[in-house]
Amino acid sequence: MSILTRYICRRILFYYFSLVAMIVVFFVFVDFMEHIDRIVKHHASLRLIGLYYACLTPRIFTEMSWLGFLVAMLFVLGGLARHNEFTAALAGGISIYRIALPVLFISALAGTGVFCVQEFVAPKTIPLAREIRETDFIKEPQAHPLFDIAQVGRSNRFYFFDVVDVERGELTGVHVHTKKGGRIIDRIDAEKAIWDESARRWRMENGVVKEFDSRGMLLKDTPFSSMEAPFKDPPKALGAQSADTAQLDFRQLKQKIRTMERSGYDAHRPKVEYHTRFALPVANLIVVFLGLPFALECRKGGLVIGFALSLMAALFYYGSFQIGLALGKGGFLPAAIAAWMANALFLGIGAGLTLRART
Repeated sequence: MSILTRYICRRILFYYFSLVAMIVVFFVFVDFMEHIDRIVKHHASLRLIGLYYACLTPRIFTEMSWLGFLVAMLFVLGGLARHNEFTAALAGGISIYRIALPVLFISALAGTGVFCVQEFVAPKTIPLAREIRETDFIKEPQAHPLFDIAQVGRSNRFYFFDVVDVERGELTGVHVHTKKGGRIIDRIDAEKAIWDESARRWRMENGVVKEFDSRGMLLKDTPFSSMEAPFKDPPKALGAQSADTAQLDFRQLKQKIRTMERSGYDAHRPKVEYHTRFALPVANLIVVFLGLPFALECRKGGLVIGFALSLMAALFYYGSFQIGLALGKGGFLPAAIAAWMANALFLGIGAGLTLRART
């Protein structure tokens, strides 16, 4: 390993970990200021506060690692360009692409680290952080609707809910499948279900009951305006049993998708989440191709211009990534395309700009 390679690796790692730490501190500060009144009101201990934010750190790291790496690369390579060290390397027969190789290697390590953290650490810390927030921090459940919930019941019944609103006691998009011998023999689809607290039962509204023969052909189609649901779990029990996809590793998520698909249920939302598990770590590699041409701009316009261009590209990348996820979860794009669209687009743009750069 040459002296230049060791220098680049050392500086990249220093700036990367420093910037990721700054990003984590920033998010922690914002969250703390948002909840400070409730923290003071409920006299949360310093130990709980520290544990809560320690549990938040893995998720912040996995979602923002690419940004820290982009800025770190810009500082290091931009500094080399600004001090004409690129020119000296070129004069010595070392191409800029050769200089970029250790950066690619470190970005691959960073991506691997992101994948490991989101698969082995975050699924354990996310539910713990939520529990601390709702029972010790805020002491008020954060009743966010849950999406695409699948559960297995008795008598070969499978329950699917598009939206579970625990606070209102309402289910939207209710689907009940009964299977026998690997095929669906009857299916109930309802627009919604309302929890009747006095009767301690769910009532489904505006739906249809379908019965099928051994070949899967429709035998009977019976619409209904109101019907007692075949499941009895109260809203809070449904919410407690329904794991957020962020709490599942990719194997568990894949198993959930298979269960939903075997029962004929649309699993586009968890599919998008599944592909995102792989697309997000790769973003650490994509930003190398995206940031390298902007770092080279420092030779002509200075570090400020290169930094501004790089951050602008980062904003466009983040926006494209979120738009792709939204289109995928809305069913407008296939899950794989939705998750990888931004990576493919900016890989092409970055590679094109890098090849055109004067090296």
